[in-house]
Amino acid sequence: MKTFISILSIFYFSLLVNAQVGINTANPKATLDIVSSDPDDPSNIDGILIPRISKFPSEDPTDEQNGMMVYLDHDIDDFSQGFYFWNAEESSWLPIEGNSSEANFYEIDTENSPQNIESAIYRDGNIGIGTDDIESKIQVEVDENDDDTQKGLEIDNQNSETNTRTTYGIENTNRSSTNGTKYGIKNNVNGTGSGIHYGIFNETFQSTGTNDIYGFFNRVGRTYGARSDNFGMYSEIGSSTAQGNIYAIYGFAEGNSTANVFAGYFAGRLGIGLNPSTEYIFPSERGIEDMVLSLGENGLMRWRPTTYFPYVSSTSSTGTFTIEDHLGSLRINNNLSSVQVPDASENRGRTIILVCWSTTSDKPLSFVNGDDLFDVTTNSTVSNIESGTVLTILSAGNRWLVINKYKE
Repeated sequence: MKTFISILSIFYFSLLVNAQVGINTANPKATLDIVSSDPDDPSNIDGILIPRISKFPSEDPTDEQNGMMVYLDHDIDDFSQGFYFWNAEESSWLPIEGNSSEANFYEIDTENSPQNIESAIYRDGNIGIGTDDIESKIQVEVDENDDDTQKGLEIDNQNSETNTRTTYGIENTNRSSTNGTKYGIKNNVNGTGSGIHYGIFNETFQSTGTNDIYGFFNRVGRTYGARSDNFGMYSEIGSSTAQGNIYAIYGFAEGNSTANVFAGYFAGRLGIGLNPSTEYIFPSERGIEDMVLSLGENGLMRWRPTTYFPYVSSTSSTGTFTIEDHLGSLRINNNLSSVQVPDASENRGRTIILVCWSTTSDKPLSFVNGDDLFDVTTNSTVSNIESGTVLTILSAGNRWLVINKYKE
C-alpha cells in the first residue's frame, strides 16, 4: 500500500511539472490553451477576464509580480482606461500597447506613446493632413472633392480666465537666418468664384474698459542699421485694364458727437503723387490761423499767409511770357515782347501782380478766349502795362479787372 501511494505521488508530481492544461480542447498547445466554443461563431462569454481595478494598488507590487496584468476600468489622473502590466524594472504600471519606438507621437521628454487623451505629445517629423505631399512641419490640404469641409484650419481660444494674462489666437515668429525673402504670413486667395473675396478679414471687439482697440497693429522699420525702404503698409491693386471703383486704401469711421472721428490720421509728413518727380509733400507741423497751404519748390507744401504771392522774374526770357498757374507776381524785363494773361474762366478769384520795371518799356498784354482787362476807375479796357507801373489784376471769371494801379 505504501509502495502504491509513493508511485501515485510520483505520478501526480510529474503531472504538475510537465502537464499542459486545455480548456475546451483535449490537445493543448501551451501550458494553458483556451479555445473558444466556436471560433467561427463565438459566444459572448468566450474570453478571459483579467482582474479589473478602479485604481492602482497604493502599495507597489514587487519583482515577483513583474509582468502582472490588470485592467483599469476608467480614466484616472494620467492613466486612461485599458490594460496595464507591472514593470518591476521601471517600478511603474505601463499600458499594454505597441512598441513605443514605432509610435506616431510621444509624450513630452519620453519615448512613450501617450497614455491619456490630455497628454501633451510631440513628434520630430512633418505632419500632413489630407495630403502626403508634405513640405511643411504641418501641412493641411482640403481635397477638391471634399465638399463638406469649409475650413482648412480653425483656432478658437475660449480661455475664460479673467486675470491680466495675455492670450493669442495665433502667435507667429520667423527667426530663420536666410538671406532670401522672409514672410511672417503669406496668404493667397485665388480668383475662382463670383462671391466676395477677402485676403484677410478681421473683427475686433471690446465691450467694456478704456484700453485701446486695434483692428490691425503693425510695427516695421527696426532695421538695426540697414539702409532700405521701409513700408508699414504697401498696397497694390488693379491694373491698366481694371474696371469699377478701385481703392488702394478706403477708410470709413463714425462715432457719436463727443468722439474724435478720423477716416485717416497721419502722425508725420504726408506725400501724394504718382512718383517722386510728381509728388507733393504736406508739412508735419500745423499752421497758424488764416494761413493757407501752397506748393513750393521740390514739391513741398508750405503754410503761407493769404497775401503770399509767389514771385517770378522773366529774367532774360524773350518773346511772349505766358503766366502759369504757380505765379503770383511777375517782374517784367525789357527782353519780352508781350505778356499773356491766363484764361479768366479757369482762374476766377485769382490775383496777379504785374511789375514793369522803370527800365522796361511799355509791354502789350494778350488774352485768351476773348478775355480783356477792364479798369472800372476809368471805365475802359487796358491793353498794356506802362513802364514803371505796378498793376494788380483780379479774375472775375469772364474777364480780368484792375483792382490797383501804382505808377512811379
